[in-house]
Amino acid sequence: MSVATVEEGPLLGPSFFLNRTALRSLALARRDTYGGARPHPHVVIDGLLGERLATQLAGVFPGATGAPWMRRDHPEQAARLGQLQRKAFEGVHGALRHLLAELSGMAFLDFLETLTGIKGLIPDPHFRGAGLHLTLRGGHLALHADFNRDRTRALSRRLTVLYYLNPGWEPAWGGDLELWNADLSRCEARIAPVLDRLVVMAHGDTHWHGHPAALACPEDRGRATVAAYFYTAEESPDAPEAHSALWAPARS
Repeated sequence: MSVATVEEGPLLGPSFFLNRTALRSLALARRDTYGGARPHPHVVIDGLLGERLATQLAGVFPGATGAPWMRRDHPEQAARLGQLQRKAFEGVHGALRHLLAELSGMAFLDFLETLTGIKGLIPDPHFRGAGLHLTLRGGHLALHADFNRDRTRALSRRLTVLYYLNPGWEPAWGGDLELWNADLSRCEARIAPVLDRLVVMAHGDTHWHGHPAALACPEDRGRATVAAYFYTAEESPDAPEAHSALWAPARS
């Protein structure tokens, strides 16, 4: 089920827009699946944008030498490229930048709130830790629980959204997202990073996930992911009582 509307003409000039009505219907249809999923709330949605649009987005996803990536090579993560937000996604194709904006927009926020029941979700326009990720052959991401706060804005992490852009991804290449139970005794879900697949996951300090096995994809391929994180604000006891606009008295 595609929830995107594409304007006529070649994609890479015009825009596409997420359909608020279609997204709401999708959220209502899948919210029980999200809430009842194990080992923690999550949902996998295929065909979000449609194969044609997703394939075109995959075609402009930057390769290993096509953007000012920062590379991570640590015991916990290796051959992983990211941090394009440091330079405001300079050099990234406009269609991908538009996708990032749509993931921060009204239609998608309404979708997430309806799907998860979490109200007041706040996107991160700076995409700290998120944005575009590319993992190369031999790379991996160890099991981990995500950071829990946006310290700059004093917000609490609530959701992780992952969207995969990997046409023709072969099972033998690995790269499945693994979701493990709280005591790390077993993997309860495996999610292949195939083209046009959306994953929405709840945040939690025992929500272990990653793709810990080394990728076996060809040298000229990589595991391409678009990531976005969502937060909520905590109400302060010192906050003033809410009110509507204050109008000055009419002047005679």
